[in-house]
Amino acid sequence: MDAKAEITTGHSDSDVEDAVVLEETTDTKTEPESVEGTNEAASTAEESGSENKEPEQTSTEKKSRSWIGVLAFVLALCALIVAGYGFSKLQELQLQTASLESSAASVNESIDQNLQKTIAAASKESGKAEAKIDALKSELQAQQQHVSELQDRLTRATKQMSKIGTDKRKDWLLAEVEYLLRLANQRVLMEKSPVGALALLKSSDQILKETDDVSIYNVRKAIASDIASLESVPRLDVDGTFLKLAALNEQVSKLRLIPISDKRELPDMLKEVTPDSVSESWNQGLKASWNQTMDKLEKLIVIQHRDEPIEPLLSPEQVYFLQQNLHLMIEQAQLSLLQGQQGSYDASLNKATEWVSSYFEAEDSTTQSLLKGLNDLKSIQVSPALPDITSSLKALKAYLADIHDAKGEA
Repeated sequence: MDAKAEITTGHSDSDVEDAVVLEETTDTKTEPESVEGTNEAASTAEESGSENKEPEQTSTEKKSRSWIGVLAFVLALCALIVAGYGFSKLQELQLQTASLESSAASVNESIDQNLQKTIAAASKESGKAEAKIDALKSELQAQQQHVSELQDRLTRATKQMSKIGTDKRKDWLLAEVEYLLRLANQRVLMEKSPVGALALLKSSDQILKETDDVSIYNVRKAIASDIASLESVPRLDVDGTFLKLAALNEQVSKLRLIPISDKRELPDMLKEVTPDSVSESWNQGLKASWNQTMDKLEKLIVIQHRDEPIEPLLSPEQVYFLQQNLHLMIEQAQLSLLQGQQGSYDASLNKATEWVSSYFEAEDSTTQSLLKGLNDLKSIQVSPALPDITSSLKALKAYLADIHDAKGEA
């Protein structure tokens, strides 16, 4: 027990407590055996006391005591072996515990070091992050201030552009109106087209209406006056007149030329002047034949004296060209109708009427229908008198001059 106590002095209190518990366990195991041996010895003594008289009983008791001693020795030896084994296991456990404690201490130390390093690095990074955040905050404030300044500048520029844009838009609209009024005057003066000029004037008035400016009242008033003047011009059915001319043009190929009356061939003439009887002598017959021939010739040839020159008869080629010229005359009348040229229109119809009356049969229904159509179309005024619409353009120019003068003074 003392040796065991000395061995365990180098260990911790827990190791000593484990050793003491192990010794107590060993003592506890050996005590029953000694008690049993004592009981047996007592019983043996009692038996020996009761049987002292018998020598056989004495030898038997000696033998039993020797076996008991051997058994006690064996038991003690076993207890010692068990105690040694337990002590060795205890030492192994103590060594393992010490190794684990050392490993745990080193691990804890490493963890502490790593944790300290991590904390230090995190603190360092946190400091850097805070510095970056502060820098970003400063930059953000500067950017916000810059954006605020830009917004102020943009607001001022927007207001200026809105003001300028309003004036510019009005200037553009007025320039467009001036252009349209110039085109309207050109349609009246050059093209003699009241319909086109009227459409342009109405477009100009609509644009001025969109400006919503009361200062252009005089301009709109002048435009309204010009519109009323153009609307009073008689309307010409250009499409209907054009189609009528086209229908007359198709009838030209159906016209019949004036026939040549009393047109006879020489064999027929000789047959008519031949005498009925040939019983007379040759001289008398020849003389009679000559007289009859002369009489017939006098009847066939009629000489008329006219003040106008007589046009010769037309060949087939000339008839073809006459028809083509009639087509061209009617087409020229159509073109003059579209262009509003009254002089050219009348001249074309007069020429076509003259040719039809001179070269084609007057009693033919086609000729009469064509002449009637041409005479009806002659009464149409393709270029009526147009009013002066320059008052609206003059009013607009005066208004623009006043605006420029006002801007110059400002």
